[in-house]
Amino acid sequence: MLEKTVLQPEVLNTVAGLGEADIIVGIPSFRNAGTIAHVVKTAALGMTKYFPELKPVLVNADGGSNDGTKEVVLGAEVPEQVEKIVTDYRGPAGKGSAFQTIFEIADRLRAKVCVVVDSDLRSITPEWIKLLGEPIYRHNYGFVAPHYFRYKYDGTITNSIAYPLTRALYGQRVRQPIGGDFGVSWALAKVFSQEDVLNDENIHRFGIDIWMTTTAINEGFRVCQSSMGVKLHDPKDPGADLGPMFREVVGTIFNLMKKYETKWKVVQGSIPADVYGEAIKADPEQFAVDLHRMIDSFKQGFAAKEELLENILPPETFKEVGAIVLPPEDIFHFSHELWVKVIYDFAVAYNFSGLDKREVVEALIPLYLGRTGSFVLETEVMNNSQAEEEVEDTARVYEELKPYLLNRWEKEKARFELVSTAS
Repeated sequence: MLEKTVLQPEVLNTVAGLGEADIIVGIPSFRNAGTIAHVVKTAALGMTKYFPELKPVLVNADGGSNDGTKEVVLGAEVPEQVEKIVTDYRGPAGKGSAFQTIFEIADRLRAKVCVVVDSDLRSITPEWIKLLGEPIYRHNYGFVAPHYFRYKYDGTITNSIAYPLTRALYGQRVRQPIGGDFGVSWALAKVFSQEDVLNDENIHRFGIDIWMTTTAINEGFRVCQSSMGVKLHDPKDPGADLGPMFREVVGTIFNLMKKYETKWKVVQGSIPADVYGEAIKADPEQFAVDLHRMIDSFKQGFAAKEELLENILPPETFKEVGAIVLPPEDIFHFSHELWVKVIYDFAVAYNFSGLDKREVVEALIPLYLGRTGSFVLETEVMNNSQAEEEVEDTARVYEELKPYLLNRWEKEKARFELVSTAS
């Protein structure tokens, strides 16, 4: 019987030849020829500078780039003790497929530490490898998430859904649960590599980060955060370029709620995940957001999906959302409480309404844009620290309204199971 693997035959041979490694840095890529050399050189230097006693391997898992990305990686000068493995990943296109390759290599090499960083980072320093790897190597953590200092309108999916919902559900405050750069232990890399994520269209793409954070928490691994300072990448207006990221991240969160419902149902409140390293405050890059487009998209989207929204939301919540469609932009307000109820109602509908799951998540997008527009109005005269307090206020409301979720979840689950049994 052939051994299950996602690795190319030549990579299996390379891994067998290496035998073991102590520390791996994985870099997923797709058409990153212009930025990846800096990441490769910096990551390699970080391994040799901060972990000189460990055997280092750098892995580039590429999605079939045609711009010379892999050739750039192969040509990048690194310390002679750093081995490189450069390969196209197998499986459907997406970040999660690249991670599967990296995790399997880490598992086969029995790497004590596996760090993964994005291929388009402009702010990476050798210290990043230390920050993401040292908590695992020296302090026995299983998963290290990044903790960035970000502009107030950067990461709105994280701020309004991924962070506060993960916190309320599972009781740990991981500020960047979809951060993109992280560290894992060999034991957790093994768990990740053995999960069949490639058949889930959300997880093998942008859902992979929240899947990893949620899995680490619920499978009993010690989780911490590392202070990474400012993350410089290519920011995007949250109202202009959602792409598939929203659907895949939110779909993954809602799916995992069903998988881990016995865990989150008994969680009350939350505690901060440990933070490694000193807090670094700096001025992140600012960028413009189109407030009018966000609020207009909310109003048009509500009208276009009104019938579906009426099937997803309870009558009182649907009425409240409908009431904020009418006021003019300058007094537009989508409250914390209403937003949290909407998220909880959508989570329940995703799992127990019988509606098409993709359509449910699509129907949430205009409401998300409305809530994001309201956040912009609430924080436009605030600095980043003050806006961060608004995010924390939202997170506290998620915790306070968790009984609302539990009640709706149990009621709709019972109804759904009754209908399924009868049919």
